[in-house]
Amino acid sequence: MIVHQVFFWLHHPEQDLNAVWEGCTKIASTESVSRYAIGKPANTARREVVDHSFHLSLTVYFDSVEAHDRYQTDPIHLKFVEDHKDKWSQVKVYDFEV
Repeated sequence: MIVHQVFFWLHHPEQDLNAVWEGCTKIASTESVSRYAIGKPANTARREVVDHSFHLSLTVYFDSVEAHDRYQTDPIHLKFVEDHKDKWSQVKVYDFEV
């Protein structure tokens, strides 16, 4: 299984968070996704090793590398990036195999 974590830092979170969240919901419903979670930073204790600076996170689970690769070229995913890329100042992606 491949876990694909995406962290978004938005230019204007107060105005764009809901739109990006809705877009994440759409891309997470693509055929190759087995399950997903969307969230904001948790209200956990502030510690040096915990990064609470992001505005939104999307975690997507794929059954295989091939499913992940199909997601990357899926028209729904490509449209999400095109529609929302001007809203974020930074994006970090972490992919790992479990």
